[in-house]
Amino acid sequence: MAANDVLTPTDLALEAYNQALEPKKLVLLPGGHFDAYTTDFDRAAGAAPDWFVQHLSRP
Repeated sequence: MAANDVLTPTDLALEAYNQALEPKKLVLLPGGHFDAYTTDFDRAAGAAPDWFVQHLSRP
């Protein structure tokens, strides 16, 4: 989630996150909507494999 996102408003995204059931993990990136693809790509992309392994791996 981008801290200063104007395309997907951060306050609405945080509200949805707060209402979501556990387990959950919030990765809050500085910047706007597209900064996850440019300035914070490594951090944003690093969270994705962890999620896939945790939720889609076979036991």
